[in-house]
Amino acid sequence: MKKIFSLVVAMVLSIGATVSAQSIQGELVLGLNIADVDASGASSRVGFNAGVRGTYAFQSQRKGVYANGAMLLSLKGMKVEKYTFNPFYLEIPVHLGYKYPITSSVAIFGEFGPYFGIGLFGTVEGEDVFCEDGYNRFDVGLGLRTGFEFNRKWNASIGYDFGLVDVIDGVSAKNTNVTLSIGYKF
Repeated sequence: MKKIFSLVVAMVLSIGATVSAQSIQGELVLGLNIADVDASGASSRVGFNAGVRGTYAFQSQRKGVYANGAMLLSLKGMKVEKYTFNPFYLEIPVHLGYKYPITSSVAIFGEFGPYFGIGLFGTVEGEDVFCEDGYNRFDVGLGLRTGFEFNRKWNASIGYDFGLVDVIDGVSAKNTNVTLSIGYKF
């Protein structure tokens, strides 16, 4: 676990070092998750996501095209009967997007790309959710996000992530997540 986390951090830092710091715009992100697992008997639960996002705008190609990556602490999970599963992930989405200005102070954007999740900690009925028969620590999926940017500083967005791998061994159970987020660019 520590080796994988160190590898991910090293990759993010090396990518950041190859791009001029003046080209990347940072953003603080805070949002609400409506998470679920597409398994029989599971229902959704409310969680959160919080972290930082970096956006690189491509200037040489088409204006409005950008790439971004984030590191988010994300509470996902599900409810099954009286049990609530509370897995916390370090989620790393990497998206390619397009932003179109509507007025001088408002723009609309849309983006799409993969995400990678690393299970950090969590509980179900006081026990570790990532135990031997519980959730897998690794999640991979695709996500999309759309929203509005205001005054080139604030944004409000809605997104949807759908997992591509089973998060519980021996069961067809993939994470799904609807996010409602706000962000502040610095």
